[in-house]
Amino acid sequence: MSESIHILALVTIAEEKAAQLEKAVQVCAGHSLKEEACQRYEISRDAEKKGRFMVSEIWASKDGFETHLASKHFGALAGFIKEHGAELEVIRQQPLHPAS
Repeated sequence: MSESIHILALVTIAEEKAAQLEKAVQVCAGHSLKEEACQRYEISRDAEKKGRFMVSEIWASKDGFETHLASKHFGALAGFIKEHGAELEVIRQQPLHPAS
């Protein structure tokens, strides 16, 4: 049995580009949720800092996560982030709660 992969991604972009990033993240989320290995793909916007978004992901396996990283929809989002100079921090988490 594979161990699930838990990811928290923080993306920050200039305020004037926040609406574009939000749309790009939502498009990627829609496709990601259809991936077989995707167990969670939740996006949220920072309530206090315009232009900062969080993506919380759970993937059933390392292979499933790597398939996601190679997908066309993730590539489009990564390209948008790079092209528009957004900051990206990806944190691989280890849940402490046994039911996670």
